[in-house]
Amino acid sequence: MLVSNAFAQEPVEAAFVRGHISDGSGEWRANDFGWFFYDLDKDQGGEELRVDLQGRTAEQDHIVYSSKIWAQQFEYKPWGSFQAVAFMGRPYLAGYPKSSITDEINSLNKGDLRAVLTDDDRTQTLNNKKAIPLQQGYVLAAAEISEKNGAVNFVLLKNGKPVYAAVVSIGENFVYKVNDMPVILVHLLNAMSGGKGEGFAEVDGIFQISDLPYIRLFEGGLLGNMLLTDISEEGIELKNNVSFSLIRDSEIPLTPNLKLIVLDLPDLAYYPVGAFFDYGVHEIRGPVYSASSSIPVRMGDYNSSVVARWNSLNYSGYYFDQKQSLGAETLAFFDIKGRTIEPARTPIVYQENKTVVQSGLQYTTMLQAKEFEYKPWGHYFIIGFLGAPWFAGYDSSLQGKTPSLSLLENEDLGRVLIDVELQGKILAGNYSLEDGYEMRIMDVGNDSLFLQLRKEGILVDSSVVKSNTTYIYKKDLDNINDMPIIMMHFGNVFNNGTDSFAILDGIFQISDRYIFPIDPGTGFNELEIVLVQPDKMILINPDGINLNKDSNVNIGPGMDIRVADNDTLRYYLHTSTYVVPPPEPPQVNAQDNVSSSASENFSIVVNAAEIRQVMVSILDSANRTVFTRDITNLGQGSGDLWGFNWQWNATTMLLSDDKSPVLDASGSGVPALLYLNETTTPRQVGVKFNPEGRIGAITDGVSIYYVSRGEYKQLNTSIDYDSMLANSTIRKAYLKIEPGKSMLQFIDIINGKLAQSNVNHTLQGNLEVLEPHLISVGASPGRYELRMRVENAVNAIQTFGQFFNVTAAEIRGVSLSDARAIAGGDVSITLQTPKSNNEKWVNISYDAAKLKPVNISGECKASWQVDAREGWISAHLPAGCAVANLTFAVSIKAQANETIKLNLTSARGFKPETVTNGVITIAASDKGAKKSPAMGILVSMVALAAGAGALSFFRRRG
Repeated sequence: MLVSNAFAQEPVEAAFVRGHISDGSGEWRANDFGWFFYDLDKDQGGEELRVDLQGRTAEQDHIVYSSKIWAQQFEYKPWGSFQAVAFMGRPYLAGYPKSSITDEINSLNKGDLRAVLTDDDRTQTLNNKKAIPLQQGYVLAAAEISEKNGAVNFVLLKNGKPVYAAVVSIGENFVYKVNDMPVILVHLLNAMSGGKGEGFAEVDGIFQISDLPYIRLFEGGLLGNMLLTDISEEGIELKNNVSFSLIRDSEIPLTPNLKLIVLDLPDLAYYPVGAFFDYGVHEIRGPVYSASSSIPVRMGDYNSSVVARWNSLNYSGYYFDQKQSLGAETLAFFDIKGRTIEPARTPIVYQENKTVVQSGLQYTTMLQAKEFEYKPWGHYFIIGFLGAPWFAGYDSSLQGKTPSLSLLENEDLGRVLIDVELQGKILAGNYSLEDGYEMRIMDVGNDSLFLQLRKEGILVDSSVVKSNTTYIYKKDLDNINDMPIIMMHFGNVFNNGTDSFAILDGIFQISDRYIFPIDPGTGFNELEIVLVQPDKMILINPDGINLNKDSNVNIGPGMDIRVADNDTLRYYLHTSTYVVPPPEPPQVNAQDNVSSSASENFSIVVNAAEIRQVMVSILDSANRTVFTRDITNLGQGSGDLWGFNWQWNATTMLLSDDKSPVLDASGSGVPALLYLNETTTPRQVGVKFNPEGRIGAITDGVSIYYVSRGEYKQLNTSIDYDSMLANSTIRKAYLKIEPGKSMLQFIDIINGKLAQSNVNHTLQGNLEVLEPHLISVGASPGRYELRMRVENAVNAIQTFGQFFNVTAAEIRGVSLSDARAIAGGDVSITLQTPKSNNEKWVNISYDAAKLKPVNISGECKASWQVDAREGWISAHLPAGCAVANLTFAVSIKAQANETIKLNLTSARGFKPETVTNGVITIAASDKGAKKSPAMGILVSMVALAAGAGALSFFRRRG
């Protein structure tokens, strides 16, 4: 396994940073609590947390969060400095001192905290074709450059509109204010005109803050359980407004982003935790050390010292299990000569004073016993390594036994995939595990279960498991024989008279793919494994490491040393965490009312990063899903802000054989049950319809039961459709249905749940023109609901309650719809007339050589008279009837792309204001079917509910 894969980080919903552990009253400052803001280069950061305890109780006002302002130098040094203050781990501008560019302004005593967006001293060039983009939609442009004195007429735009302009001479500053607060400062270094509108301007200082306060504070305001007791030009102070008891194994919320964690230990031990919830890569750092740091340590019976030390108790980049207080990683720097960590050498022991002197650095991690989540199993062994917990084995020579199931003592490490305690019943069915494993409960008997274990669909084990026993699947891992890979404990087996089921208590699974070798001599960047023992691992630096000014030194995977840009040596250990917050509820803009068969336009704003899928569904007034579409590819935006614009044509789909409704899946698979014949059990399948409404494919994602000529082309096989039909062996892989015998029972989605329809549809016709097909009709008037599901890399959210109305389309004329058809197939045309209480007769002419009238249908009892020789129809609509469907058989002689016209010749019983004739366009034998913009049927079936297949024990929330 590659190292990069072994230590790759997945996105997380939030990043949490721990402070050091305290066993009594405690104090945490910016240089030792990584959540607090700290400027390493300037050794600045004014946040502090103090906890004053009486026993285990913090009385009211005895937990104090404070933050002092400091003078922060502009990157463009001639400007001097501004006043900065940190609040809840973030730096803000607190004000400006009086200077040549601004009057004295203190925004902190007003409670206004503004983010510093840009602080830059790079030289940048503008001309008449090049502007400088700033933050929050601002752009700085040079409108004119003077030919005489090099003055520049700067224009500032926001969102494309000018908001301010000023003429600035070389050496002066452009200052843009909002409500007297300077929010953009720009220093003009040089300018030169070339005449005829040519020239350039150079700026070497840009400073920008948010044009509105990010945070507004006021004395007496409550932030979580902390009361703002003081805010002034000197800083901020909050105190707990209620007393807290630090009960064992508890959490004390202070503010929304800050809390105290009390460990589950007999003696008091607690620490603060700060959280980052916003999108982006966040630095997770440990305590800061300098050239003068010295920490006394014990090495066995000897005294020693280190100049820096990070461990699982003070550095959040190392593994720590809060629940069981596990974590034993330590990185220590023994000495630094100037700015160099010398190579690690054998320690020098001074017996006369019992001291040890050592050079270099050392990373140590210890073996620990971890209790199974299902407690009756006891414990297994783990070891934290480079920030992650690794499976070390089920036993150890430390127990006084021969270690037959220890990966660590075999110089390997593994990964725990599942460790859970469950309380729930299971029935016969398929249950997904990790690493491609699937448990199939074939039968639940009176006191036992018959199960099969499969990996990637291949049977690897079968067993009969008695109640109140543990099923164990073993496999050889590296040099270890019969290592338990999967354990599942089944409790009692019950029968309630209808179903037999068992209680599943616990599941444990380790990976049989990720086995990580830890042989001595293996290197990781600056580290090398030198010792692997039953209880620990030790890594050292075989070579010297330079801590150069303003550098970042990678020690090992997930471990970097950041060094200050300062003549004084100052540094800290850090890693990074990629935070992707869960999606927020989308903002939807849509019409409140839309006419049937008209376009409803939706504009949606989604606040989510790393979007995996955005699905929209429309439900009718009976909570039936009539339309669904994957709109992921329509997204426009970046980062965590995306917009989606799409339309629904206010139509629904009916099946041609009995006009029963069916889901419009926008080219994806419509869920259904397929009966190959009367004797076979049904298969759960997805039915894809092509743009003409014809069945294009039927598949369950594994097997194909039918594929049309047009859909077959998208499979990109080496053999063409006609050759496939002629080869009986290959044909069986693509065509399993039997027209006239095979039946489809479509599945409706009612209020988000699957429900079988009560109608079976026999597949008719031939493989070129399979029936039934879809007919598009205007959506029935009523209240409809838009539902959305947004999934990103960490979670998913589903929204409800976005309602709109479909109203009946006002018909003032008579019309025939257009349609596409296949030569030799049937086609339906919709006849629409105004609603009235009168009987109506409509006369229609058609090409009798190309069309043959088959049927007239609709919600009312429409009828017709047909003259097949002359190509003439007289359709009769009784009183109150306005719509009818006319079905024609298309001649097999019709040519591809040919158009067949249907003309409305006269009407009786009403006087139409408009007349719209119909056109049938021919696409012969489905060869002209367009490729759907959605993914092919083989990979884009509609997601089904839990009853549709294997139930996953572990999957993303949502």
